[in-house]
Amino acid sequence: LEAVIDYTFRIKMLNRIEAQHETRNPASGRVMQKCGMVYEGTLRQAGMCNYGIFDVVCYSLLASEYKNKAAE
Repeated sequence: LEAVIDYTFRIKMLNRIEAQHETRNPASGRVMQKCGMVYEGTLRQAGMCNYGIFDVVCYSLLASEYKNKAAE
């Protein structure tokens, strides 16, 4: 994930990256947090798979936040 974030901001020069995970998989959220992503909220019953409908947790990171983190 760190390599994807770096590519997104340094090479593609995008302003925002976002990721989501199912509430039943908090380990994915910890990976996002470790990479500096910020929790934005939980979308209720926003996802669906063969197990049924589930809540989706949203994280994002802005280019300015990434640059500030890299400068530290």
